[in-house]
Amino acid sequence: MNQFLYLIGQLIIFVLVIGLINALLYGIRYAGKKMEWTEQRQKRTSRYFILGFSVWLILLLVLAQMDFFAVFNIFPPRVLYVFVPALIFTLFFLFWPPLGKFLKVIPASWLVYVQSFRIIMELFLWLGFKAGFVPLQMTFEWLNYDIIVGITAPMAGFSFFGRRRYHRFQAILWNIFGMALLANIVLIAILSTPSPIQVFMNDPSNEFIAEIPFIWIPGFIVPFALAMHLFSLRQLIFDDRKPIRLFLGNKLNKEK
Repeated sequence: MNQFLYLIGQLIIFVLVIGLINALLYGIRYAGKKMEWTEQRQKRTSRYFILGFSVWLILLLVLAQMDFFAVFNIFPPRVLYVFVPALIFTLFFLFWPPLGKFLKVIPASWLVYVQSFRIIMELFLWLGFKAGFVPLQMTFEWLNYDIIVGITAPMAGFSFFGRRRYHRFQAILWNIFGMALLANIVLIAILSTPSPIQVFMNDPSNEFIAEIPFIWIPGFIVPFALAMHLFSLRQLIFDDRKPIRLFLGNKLNKEK
């Protein structure tokens, strides 16, 4: 394994996670200003989010340092445990009533643009393959097509919502497509771990995911991508400006 590229990969994940947290904080501050929150309330909300994410991310690092997630000979592998609280957290916020107020003031394009970070994630996986610690099937050279979402995110955001456009139906389809590609790479990653359900037997296996800071990929980065898709869908489907039933009815009539 190329140790230099391994260190570069670690740095990429650290920087990417910090960047995504800052993107969330920007969204909170933007929504707070639109909802005319006081400066104190904006800072307090941001501190709560920073504290919550910090505790979770540090806990993952501590457990990874203790090799808690490096046990793959059981089912399910321990590394999958990180998905459960992250998914619960995501679903909690998806159905959290105050989120609806946030989504009414957050630009629909922002929830699409932010998915462009997946370009960096896919380049990391490709770098990891070249370094010798990421299996080939987890890169865009074989079975992972998630980079398509990252590449199309800027174009989709502008095409759907730029210059006073509002193409809701296309945005919904794009989000569904993005979640399908996300599910694809997650499944490939699971089937690449040296566990009782391993399907891809090529070397290297997906053991790096249990190490520092790569445990943040299933513990934060993947849930972040899923959350942005789900929040975008909630915003699009429950937008009071155009009730979804009326919108779909008009869409079907045009197609006829």
